[in-house]
Amino acid sequence: MRHIHSFSQHASWKQVIKSALGGLCLASALLVGGQPAAGAAAPKAAVQQAPVHTQWSQQWAPEVRASLQELCERYGKNSPGYKENRRPYTILDFDNTTSIGNVQEQLMIWQLEHLAFAIQPEDMEKVLQTGISRQGLQLTYGAENGEGAPVRIGDAIADAARAYGSLYQAGLVSRRGSVPDAALRSSSDYQEFVGKMRWLYTAISQTMDASAAYPWMTYWFTGMKPLEVYTLAYDCDSFYGNAHKWQSWKKAAYTTPKKGLAGSVTVSYQNGITVTPEMKELYSNLQKNGIDAWIVSSSSTDVIRAAVDYFQIKGVNGIQGMMNQLDSQQCYTNAYDYSMHVQTQGPGKVQTINKTIRPNYKGAGPVLCAMDSQEDFAFATEYRDTKAVLVVNRYPGDDAALCAGIASYQQLHDITLDKANAAGNAKFLLQGRDENAGIFWPQEETLRLGETEPSDLSDKSQRTVRQLEQGKCKCYSISEPFKAQTLTKK
Repeated sequence: MRHIHSFSQHASWKQVIKSALGGLCLASALLVGGQPAAGAAAPKAAVQQAPVHTQWSQQWAPEVRASLQELCERYGKNSPGYKENRRPYTILDFDNTTSIGNVQEQLMIWQLEHLAFAIQPEDMEKVLQTGISRQGLQLTYGAENGEGAPVRIGDAIADAARAYGSLYQAGLVSRRGSVPDAALRSSSDYQEFVGKMRWLYTAISQTMDASAAYPWMTYWFTGMKPLEVYTLAYDCDSFYGNAHKWQSWKKAAYTTPKKGLAGSVTVSYQNGITVTPEMKELYSNLQKNGIDAWIVSSSSTDVIRAAVDYFQIKGVNGIQGMMNQLDSQQCYTNAYDYSMHVQTQGPGKVQTINKTIRPNYKGAGPVLCAMDSQEDFAFATEYRDTKAVLVVNRYPGDDAALCAGIASYQQLHDITLDKANAAGNAKFLLQGRDENAGIFWPQEETLRLGETEPSDLSDKSQRTVRQLEQGKCKCYSISEPFKAQTLTKK
């Protein structure tokens, strides 16, 4: 059972630990693993240098704001060791790190509700089966969050394809899509298609490996040109990312009619995406200080590019995301393009960074990483050159919880970025947000969507803090306590 702490409870919990322990255990605070870049060395503490003119919003958590400023001073263009021909760089995740909300998942809703597809009806079932094994088609999932009558994934695919065929033959499907009228919205074919397509995404994500689920949603672009995908995504962002239109910050749900092989299913989803002023400020301040910023995302590259443009994020040096193969007409197919790089999720992000980004910096790793979930854990904990890791607090129960726990431990012991780096460690930073308003706030706690009390640290994060306090992680590199899960054992 997870625990939700109010601000006062959180402060009390930290004070108890701080008072009881007192000592500072830098050895347990986290030594970043991976190979050091040639000539790289930890900076000396308390180096005097020219101040960096950088503005930071008061909506950052105070420790995060102070540490990001310290990072710019220690490693930016005004620092003594800065070299223009060997600029430092950062790697930032996009969905729910740079943004609040998932832009790829929001585009799925846009495509469904506008019937914006270019897949031929006779190909739809085959496209929806792409990457799913025979055994996978037999897997079942409940109507909502695993509850309710189990539905076979293969049956839901067949139902969605049949409904799509009817809509297509009626002339209701188009590459750009259109706003459906009330009659169409109330039709059984529309409700069947929309509901079962979105249910399938949840079912596949919950029952299969990420290597099947993440590319699966990009296969919806089959038959479209890259510019068409970009345009759809931009249209979506300008609607769901606009507070004056449909940025609701609430959950909604689809329920399908009681028909087809699978019968009725229900699935919830969220409407609302944004990029906060604080995250745009981070990109801008990095650029001002001579630090490059790269986005590495599990979403489609075209979709991320559209979001960067719509939300006007300045200072992005490049984007690496999911990419599908193109046919002879330069339209996307339902096949991932491995010639560029591997899938950009989980360890694949590290492989992509090493292949496409790191060579531009003479083999050095990123100075800063920004993350929120399991899919970012590998790249955020891989490189010795990483001096800070920004963790957007989504009350993680996966391996991102280890990073959140490290951040809390370091804060409890007043380990600044300078202190951590001088000891050969990275400084972890925990930033909270209010998901019911789509904003950052100056706390490390997060008010999760639909809840009224902020969440602090998950059980797994609190266990990490306790084990660090108990000295169960002695001088390990990050590859040992994290990748071997040392911190999560009893």
